[in-house]
Amino acid sequence: MIISAALSGLNHYLSELIPGIDFLWQIINFCLSFVVISLAFGLMYRYLPDVKISWDDVKIGAIITALLFTIGKFALGLYLGRGSFGSVYGAAGSLIIILVWVYYSAQILFFGAEFTQVYAKRYGSKIVPNKHAQYIDQE
Repeated sequence: MIISAALSGLNHYLSELIPGIDFLWQIINFCLSFVVISLAFGLMYRYLPDVKISWDDVKIGAIITALLFTIGKFALGLYLGRGSFGSVYGAAGSLIIILVWVYYSAQILFFGAEFTQVYAKRYGSKIVPNKHAQYIDQE
């Protein structure tokens, strides 16, 4: 968000100097935001599990997760910009939208983790437990 705010301020400053640069800044903002989100998911998928997994496997899962997350963010922004949820739900409309966004984000996070695991087992390097990892039997 800090990078986005800095780009927004820079966009406001440069749009006065160079007319028509708004579209270019929107593209730069989208690309930079996508890279930061991909990096955040990649770091989570690489270091949070108690396994050794290669960056190549993590990269695929992080990019797919970031793509789904960005689509959800765009859809939420589109709905908030055009929808009239306040008239339907009243004051609880904002709470419902936030809960739906949290649910969607959690599902995307779990889907990306599962995708990364399946991809690493089938096509990538094998997942190896860390030295002090404990085996949990799934019944």
